[in-house]
Amino acid sequence: MLTSGFDVDALSCVVTARTGSAFIGALEELDLPLRSRYEGAAILVTGGAGFIAGQTLRTLLRYKPARVVVVDTNENALAELVRDLRSEGAIPASCRFELRLADVTRPMLSRIVREDGPFDSVLAFAAAKHVRSERDAVSALHMLNVNINGTLRTVEYALQANPDCDVFIVSTDKAASPASMMGASKRVMEQAVIGSFPNTTTTRFANVAFSSGSLLESWLIRLGRGQVLPVPAETERFFVSPIEAGQLCTSASVAPPGSIVVPASGAVESIDLQQALSDVLESMSLQPVIFHDEAAALGYTAGPSERRVLVTPRDTAGEKPAEVFLGAGESQSAWQPNMDVVTSDFPAEPALELAAYLAKAVDDHVEPNLEDVGSLLRQALANFDHVSSSSRLDDRI
Repeated sequence: MLTSGFDVDALSCVVTARTGSAFIGALEELDLPLRSRYEGAAILVTGGAGFIAGQTLRTLLRYKPARVVVVDTNENALAELVRDLRSEGAIPASCRFELRLADVTRPMLSRIVREDGPFDSVLAFAAAKHVRSERDAVSALHMLNVNINGTLRTVEYALQANPDCDVFIVSTDKAASPASMMGASKRVMEQAVIGSFPNTTTTRFANVAFSSGSLLESWLIRLGRGQVLPVPAETERFFVSPIEAGQLCTSASVAPPGSIVVPASGAVESIDLQQALSDVLESMSLQPVIFHDEAAALGYTAGPSERRVLVTPRDTAGEKPAEVFLGAGESQSAWQPNMDVVTSDFPAEPALELAAYLAKAVDDHVEPNLEDVGSLLRQALANFDHVSSSSRLDDRI
């Protein structure tokens, strides 16, 4: 791993300012329904080699399912996942743990459900999660197709094989009041899946500290390589630890049907990213040297205990100063310790119309440009307030 040598669990405590899990109480309260759901069960996990899915599997496997089938497109990550889980002793001897290299947007997924199913539970994690993927029409269409159609087809196939299959899908806090195409895609996914299959549950995720592909993980990689550490100015995000991520997903999977599970107010604080970086460096006895100019940062020779930090303006597409868990017209109520449920409307028809269009677009039957993609999302989502910009993260460190 590119971050080997760093204690990610300890650093997550530094960032979140929590030494214990905010969600362990909920997990303990839900022990009986979780055992009833998963003990001896057959489980399908898509996007299962991803960081959050891996953390969830570590929690779920304690309930001794009979069979777990993990689907992902990343063969290296699949191999590393099973190596890790077996090295940790996380897979019970009674559990048949299977890996499948497949894409959730392709018909091959149906074969997996036919041959490895039927399943008692499906947990859909497969996603394209980077806001920067709205850089061009092709990338944006792929992101929307994975997030919307990939999830929708996973659920459809599983329920066709077993109408009583329990369904959990993963969303994001960026879906609550979307400003990016990624956030909008996740909100459309909520509407398409839960609107069509009301027994589905989901959780709107905070950022997972040091998860794969995250800004925080990039800091550790940059530190290991002696490179400049970038951070956006005046930007706050909610953070949970890797362990909390697994506990949140596991707990949310047995929430009341149609629920959107979110951290309770005050359970997870919004954290300034520049402060988070400063805290991480301080925990390593390192001092940040702040720059606002890329050339100056690259040209500076840092001392032994210094690390170069480049503060960039928050002016790229899809980025906003802070996230929320609750969108317009939604209500929030208490559910479990430090966990609430959000009640929302799920108008399926406009979401399903967009899903059908996306299926044609990714097969080149129609060729929308990036503006067309934004217009289509606005048609499906009345509250999509897109932050557009000509500035791109790919043009920066």
